[in-house]
Amino acid sequence: MIETVDGRGAASERVGEGRRERKKQQTRQALHEAALRLVEEQGLDGTTIEQICEAVDVSPRTFFNYFPSKAAAALKLPESGVEPEVEARFLSSQGELVPALCDVVGSSMDVGMDRHRIKQLLMRRPELLPAFSQWMGSVREQLIALAERRAADHDEAMRAVSLVLAAMNVLVHTRATPDRPGAARLLQALDGLVDVRAARMSDPDPSLKA
Repeated sequence: MIETVDGRGAASERVGEGRRERKKQQTRQALHEAALRLVEEQGLDGTTIEQICEAVDVSPRTFFNYFPSKAAAALKLPESGVEPEVEARFLSSQGELVPALCDVVGSSMDVGMDRHRIKQLLMRRPELLPAFSQWMGSVREQLIALAERRAADHDEAMRAVSLVLAAMNVLVHTRATPDRPGAARLLQALDGLVDVRAARMSDPDPSLKA
């Protein structure tokens, strides 16, 4: 009987946690939609956190539980650049560093941010660019710190992260519809960068030709 009660209690607790998580995601989405609408209509400077909160019927204190700024809310920037389960997979994986980092960044591309949407929003509202650049800088530092846990040293970690982010930048400016997981597309983009570099090095400078 005790085991049955404990089992029911654990199941009830899991259901409760699931409901709380869904409510959190709904609140986060509502804050994003309100911030996006107001920033689109009024601009970033013309929008206040109080207006966003009023639209969702939450307090400013609740707002800051989800986003650090109104720009981050409009862009719907993730709280972290690396999800815990992805980080654990990276740390437990074997093999080369760069493909493992492609898996980390590719995972966020598959289920995280809509980078095409963000790109379009930044074009319409360039005042959001500083917030996005700051967030990208923080993500880069997170990735370097994570890579250092498997790399030989800081310099190797920094080079590996720079390569993967360069490949991601190529994909952001590619119009093709994604048809494969992000990690595979990143590796292909990296191969393309290496091919361009190799071709450049193998071709002689036209100015040196006789």
